Amino acid sequence: MTAAIAGNAIVGSVATKLFDSLVTSKFTQKSEKKKWIREKTLNLFSELSSEVLSIECDNLKEKQKKVREITSKIILLIDDKDLKTNLENYSFILNEFECYKNDINLEVLNDELINTLKTHMKRM
Repeated sequence: MTAAIAGNAIVGSVATKLFDSLVTSKFTQKSEKKKWIREKTLNLFSELSSEVLSIECDNLKEKQKKVREITSKIILLIDDKDLKTNLENYSFILNEFECYKNDINLEVLNDELINTLKTHMKRM
């Protein structure tokens, strides 16, 4: 009788430990994924800001391509529809800049994008 109780206690203890390990593992994986996405997004924000602030007439084509690359990566990582729209709009306007450069104040546009990124970073 005592052996049966001890056996049940051991089985119960092992089952509890196994369950705790599985739940903890799942929670840790989820937490690590969120942390990775956050870090990757912040790095991409920083890279995008750097590219945006260094746009000049002589490097516009190169920067347009680089901005498209970075914004597409950010869009894959974030869930914020407004930010996605802002990034897509910025890329579109930047690509059309040559045609409408008299109508577009690139400095103001860049400042608006950077402020949008700052706001999103504060919410992360």
